[in-house]
Amino acid sequence: ILGVLFTSVVTTGRLYGAMASLLSVFVFNFLFTEPRFTFHVHDAGYPITFLVMFTASFVASSLTMRVKNQAKQEALKAYRTGVLLETSQKLQRVNDESEILTEVAGQLEKLLNCTIVFYPVEGDNLGKPVYFAKPDEAHSQEYYTSKDEMAVAAWVMKNNKHAGVTTNTLPGAKCLYMAVHNHDVVLAVVGVAITDRTELQAYDKNLLVALLGECALALEKNQLGREKTLIEMKAQQEQLRANLLRAISHDLRTPLTSISGNAGILMGNSKVLDEEKKQRLYSDIYDDSMWLVNLVENLLSVTRIENGTMRQGQEVALCDHHDPSICGKAR
Repeated sequence: ILGVLFTSVVTTGRLYGAMASLLSVFVFNFLFTEPRFTFHVHDAGYPITFLVMFTASFVASSLTMRVKNQAKQEALKAYRTGVLLETSQKLQRVNDESEILTEVAGQLEKLLNCTIVFYPVEGDNLGKPVYFAKPDEAHSQEYYTSKDEMAVAAWVMKNNKHAGVTTNTLPGAKCLYMAVHNHDVVLAVVGVAITDRTELQAYDKNLLVALLGECALALEKNQLGREKTLIEMKAQQEQLRANLLRAISHDLRTPLTSISGNAGILMGNSKVLDEEKKQRLYSDIYDDSMWLVNLVENLLSVTRIENGTMRQGQEVALCDHHDPSICGKAR
């Protein structure tokens, strides 16, 4: 029985244990039963003894194989669970979509030992694929990212369903394609290159779904972060716009008051004012009006810059035809 146990530990498969059990019975018969060194027996009870010995050793062999397989499965489960936990920790440290897809692709390759292709979703179309090949991959990237493969991935994106190898939908594809989605929104499509075209085990498939769920949460968090940043930027822009309007209102009030005051003086006291004072008032009105013109032109330039229609050198031309002192005042 010790020999059978040792054989079961160092070998794989129950056939070796059964052969070792049968061989042990023959060896015991040959060495330890009378007459020795032959396979003959005189006692009629020996065949029953041999049958019991064979049964005991075979059962011991089967139990040993079962324990060894269970230990192997537990170790594999622990490894896969560790990969899932490591993925969750890595995704918490990345904030860019490409980094998220790269990390998840690497973890999937480590988990399934398969080549992985990720397609990010950009609007209503698939983006540039993220390719992650296993170490001994014999095919090139173009083999897994051909037009036919991208068409299958696009179908998965539109229908939010599995497709490709091991499925009933487009089974001629080279990869199993699954949607990375949150509710009904598809955020990306992953392709798993299953070379032996056999369906994934239930445990592997559950881990794959869990890992893609982590990926979907990370992508959604990244998307919400971008939207939050845009909202904050718009709020800051509105605040700056309000501050600018207040500043413009204040800057407009001063020259307009000066213009209206000087014009009122000229209208009411034109006959009693000498020519020098009139010219000084005219000059003040002109300077204030040109200051307002430059202010309006600068505001228009700001709107052109914001809309992307400002021509190079146009902002310099604003003051080329005005008096330098006035342009300096406008600035």
